[in-house]
Amino acid sequence: MPRASCQGLGLHTFPKMLPLTIEQLDLSHNRLRVLQDNTTEERPSLRYLDLGGNRLEGLSPGALLPLRWLRALILAGNTLNQDYVSNSQALRPLGHLHFLDLSANSLDGDMAAVYVANLSSLWSLDLSNNHIRLLARGTFTGNPNLMDINLSGNYILQIEAGAFQGLLQLRELSLARNSLHCISDFSLRPLWRLNLSFNALQFFATEEGNRGYQLQVLDLSHNQLRAMPMLSALHHLRHLNLSDNRLAFLESHPPPSPQDPALWYQEVIRPNLTQGGQNPAANLPGLTDLDLSRNQLGVFPVDFLSHLPALQRLSMAWNCLQNMSALQPMSVLPHLTLRALDLQGNHIQTFPSWVFEILPSLKVLNLGDNELQLCRRTEAGQDEPFQGALRPFSSAFQLKHLSLSRNRLRELCPTGFPPSTLFSLDLSGNTGLALVPSDLQGLQHSLHELSLRGNGMESTSLGLPCLQELRVLDLSGNTLDNLPPTLKCSPFLQSLDLRKNHLQALDTEVLGGLRGHLTSMFIAGNPFHCCTLGWLAALASANVSIPDLGEAQCVYPGSDGSSWAPLARDHRQFCTWWQGTRAAWVLLAVVSLFLICCVVTSLLQNSPRLPRALQLRKSDQGQS
Repeated sequence: MPRASCQGLGLHTFPKMLPLTIEQLDLSHNRLRVLQDNTTEERPSLRYLDLGGNRLEGLSPGALLPLRWLRALILAGNTLNQDYVSNSQALRPLGHLHFLDLSANSLDGDMAAVYVANLSSLWSLDLSNNHIRLLARGTFTGNPNLMDINLSGNYILQIEAGAFQGLLQLRELSLARNSLHCISDFSLRPLWRLNLSFNALQFFATEEGNRGYQLQVLDLSHNQLRAMPMLSALHHLRHLNLSDNRLAFLESHPPPSPQDPALWYQEVIRPNLTQGGQNPAANLPGLTDLDLSRNQLGVFPVDFLSHLPALQRLSMAWNCLQNMSALQPMSVLPHLTLRALDLQGNHIQTFPSWVFEILPSLKVLNLGDNELQLCRRTEAGQDEPFQGALRPFSSAFQLKHLSLSRNRLRELCPTGFPPSTLFSLDLSGNTGLALVPSDLQGLQHSLHELSLRGNGMESTSLGLPCLQELRVLDLSGNTLDNLPPTLKCSPFLQSLDLRKNHLQALDTEVLGGLRGHLTSMFIAGNPFHCCTLGWLAALASANVSIPDLGEAQCVYPGSDGSSWAPLARDHRQFCTWWQGTRAAWVLLAVVSLFLICCVVTSLLQNSPRLPRALQLRKSDQGQS
């Protein structure tokens, strides 16, 4: 597609003598202030014109007339709020315009309505980052073919009834980053995607008795909702984002409390909107993704989730969950279809094994940033598991990815992983963690990825079993001074991260067991010895990539450790001298020792007491 870019050239006028075949022209970030009549030339091929960031303030009525075949016009980042009635006339000849960007022009609601009036060909309209406070009735009456409207980043406080009337083709609407407090009669039936994030919503309800909604994606994140929104008519909803609100419960009706601010919510609820009864999830049979992160939920909502038969992914990260064992006995709980569960950033201490019996399809579990205590020892040294937490993963038959990062774990204890299940395990950020081979029992033939990053582990506290299928191992941010010998049991290891440890050299015998599959290794941040780099040559001969080789450094023998040199430098000259000097010192030490022995022997032989001592020794032996 022929295109021309004149972006940021400091142009004050529309360029002349451009090829007639150009279809895309970028004039953004220049110094065009006014477009007069006859400024542009007849260009029947031009379809896309970008005039953004020019501080345009004036458009003559005929300025764009020669470009009447335009499909997309970018006017973002100008000052078209000045003389907007006259400027809007320049858009009228564009009868084939599908996309119009008027963002960041300091427009209010009335100005925006004037600019888009009678542009019946529009499919997509961007009015974001303006100064719109009110969307009046009939704002888009002249745009019946609109499919996408972006109104984010304004100051919208009120949307009058009928503001979107007649938009039967509308599929996507963004009202993010505004000042809306209440949506009491949401009635946009043809809409597929609605973004209401970053408002001040305390209430959201669909239109009463309306079952024609096509909404599939609803983003209500970063609002002030204290209870579940009224979604009983949204039967096609697939993705619901309720993160960063004030949800403390998931029922439609807040429990009565004289000190509960949610009482206002209860007063405005109309009973005939709660067609699903007390559980607002009862009429969401197709919901697959639910984000409840960063709220105030204190209980895992089993009853609520039981009404979501298609739910695949649930996030309850950064809530107030504590003891998972406080749930009902598993015999009265339904089987849920969840495949991914994010519980990061709560206060969970125990995670009972029967949770996996109500979540039999769970494949991804994030328990990072909690307070898990998988085991503890009594003063007598006997294991004393927390109630309900013994072997918490013994029923995780489908679990593939598990994160236990940043839980302050000091020991893992045999967690009872079912054989040949877990694919990746993240144990990073558990300072002081110590492992013994039995801790990972059951993972020898399944684990492909293991992260032990940032645990401060010494070599003596890193006991790994033979992980025969391991592909990726992260040991960075520890205090290891040698490689785990059991790495020889991982012949398929492809990536090894050893950054920020205490390694002075790498064991070539261990590295030899990794030949053939090891493709990359990270080594920077270790105090390697510059004159014992045979392992580096071995890696080079095996075609192992070291992406951070330029950052890695080493120290010369005999230095005080403060003089570092780039590891990749040629160290042969110094090391040859050092090795020769070392050999000379060794030879001198041997000669010195020999001379000392000779002197001592001579002194003993010439001593007058020696014959007498030998005679006494013989007499003692004879008596015995």
